[in-house]
Amino acid sequence: MLTTDVPKVVIAHFAQLPSERIRSQLADAVSVDTTPFDQLDHGDHPCLIEFDTQSPAEVSRARELRQQQPRRQMIWLMPRLTIPLLRLALSLRIAQVFTLPLSPSEAIELKLLLNSDFYAPGHSQRPTHQKLRCVLDSIEQRFEQPLSLQQLAQEAGISDSRLCHLFRQQLGLKFSLYLVCRRLEAAPEALQDEGLNIASVAYKLGFSTPSHFCRAFKAHYGITPSEFKQDASKGKHSHAFHRYLQCRHPDAHLQEV
Repeated sequence: MLTTDVPKVVIAHFAQLPSERIRSQLADAVSVDTTPFDQLDHGDHPCLIEFDTQSPAEVSRARELRQQQPRRQMIWLMPRLTIPLLRLALSLRIAQVFTLPLSPSEAIELKLLLNSDFYAPGHSQRPTHQKLRCVLDSIEQRFEQPLSLQQLAQEAGISDSRLCHLFRQQLGLKFSLYLVCRRLEAAPEALQDEGLNIASVAYKLGFSTPSHFCRAFKAHYGITPSEFKQDASKGKHSHAFHRYLQCRHPDAHLQEV
């Protein structure tokens, strides 16, 4: 519920028409104006960029807008989140990134971000994308080491359940699956090292046992590590591994089973 005058925000949309659902979700916290992205002015009101296809052209134009208006509060609303886009948003100092459609809790989080006087008992502003970025960077730097959801959540300053939710909601993957896939992404290069046998590769990549590594590799590459060493061209990615690679490398041309 509102307690003071209603702040104004602008939704700049790439689609032909803005999302009426977003307007209705924000209606009790802010006054919403909408405008096609190309007609956005240089006002001072917070700006929500509503992506449509999330194409490279849209991302490029959103980046240019940020560079033209560096002091304006901007929030990105995207159909899906990828790790490169998450990092780009942070590098551009985008206030927050949300995936569409907004869940009820995310809508409240957005309203608190836009209106500090909005009253929502039990809720608080959470820099979601910054927390997730922190965890993803930790995995990137230390995936070869033993890592747990509880450990990384504590380091990021959020609860285990919140971190678990962020992986499912923002990336479409379980934390445990993401970690396994990150290790497996490094497996082909390690398997090409003639000085390492399969057991050595397994331990080098952070797997608890060689059998665990072999099962995971077969599940996501479609062939065993031994078969891969003989002929890597036979391998094909599982759907889950394909989804992981889309998060990590959205512009790559990938093939799944």
